[in-house]
Amino acid sequence: MKILKFKWTISRGRDTYGYNICSLYVDDKKVASCSGGGYDMEGTVLGMWMEKEFYEELTTLTPNRVSSFDYYGLYNDNLAIRLDGACGFNCMTRVLDALGYKLKRIDSSKNQTIYILEEVPDEMR
Repeated sequence: MKILKFKWTISRGRDTYGYNICSLYVDDKKVASCSGGGYDMEGTVLGMWMEKEFYEELTTLTPNRVSSFDYYGLYNDNLAIRLDGACGFNCMTRVLDALGYKLKRIDSSKNQTIYILEEVPDEMR
C-alpha cells in the first residue's frame, strides 16, 4: 500500500511566476511535478511516476507495438515505454487497473488530493 498526495501550489519563479504547479508525493517523498496548465496535470505527474515505478510491468501491456489501443496514453517506441498522463488521469488509472492496482481517493481539499494505491489480489482481478 502506498499513499499518493497530489499537491497544488503557485510558482514564484522569475520565468514561471503565477503558473500552477502540481506535485506528486508518494509516501511523503516528492516523485514528480509539472507546471503550467491547459492539460491534465495530475494525470501527467501520475504517469511520470508510473513510468519509473512500473517500467517492467508496463512492457507487458505494449509488446512490440507503437501504441496501445487498449490503454490510451501508453506507448512503446521500441526504445522505451512512455506514458502520456496529459491525456487524462482516468487513462492512467486504467493502466494501473491493468497492472493489478487500485487507486482509491480518501481525502481532498482545495490544494491537495490524497489516494491510497493498493495491489489487487489475483483472485479479485
